[in-house]
Amino acid sequence: MAAGAARKSPAGKSRYLVAALLLILVVSIGGFLLNAWMTQPSSIPISVGTGREDASNELDRIFSAAVWHMQQGQNQQALDLWHRALLINPDIPDVKVNMGFTLFELGEYITARDFFIDAMEQNAYQANAYYGLAITSEKMGDIEGALGAMRSFLHLAAGSAQQEKFMRRARAALWEWEAQLAAKSSPPGSASENTASPAQ
Repeated sequence: MAAGAARKSPAGKSRYLVAALLLILVVSIGGFLLNAWMTQPSSIPISVGTGREDASNELDRIFSAAVWHMQQGQNQQALDLWHRALLINPDIPDVKVNMGFTLFELGEYITARDFFIDAMEQNAYQANAYYGLAITSEKMGDIEGALGAMRSFLHLAAGSAQQEKFMRRARAALWEWEAQLAAKSSPPGSASENTASPAQ
């Protein structure tokens, strides 16, 4: 009995050896195929909505391109890009402000005003939204509204070196608008009207 068991032992070992080699071969081929499949480039475009990082990168790319178009005076192209940015994330005040400025440049004052207001409702400290609302209100003939918005801009932008150029413009606009309101409210022949116009 012991001799019979000893005779079967080499055959049993060879079966285990063959099975182990087959298993190693299958695992190796499977690993090679899996690696090849995972490292090949995708043949379909990846949707922006597939992940937060992809959406952020796409939004950054669109934002930069839209700003560039604005700086070049290509406002229609910028407008199209701002629409795309809003489709990715409709809750970014900076996008809404820039959309407002683009619409302002295109003469779409009512819609521009709505975007500035929407940005301010999302972030009450969005200083450039007040600036945009002020210049848009002026174009729409609402000088009092322009004054209020520009005063808010100056208050929020105080101490910001980035906003200094716009603060100078804002102060000049305030002076001009206050003079316009004073001239409108003065009765004909009043002292303020006489000092506002040069002597003949």
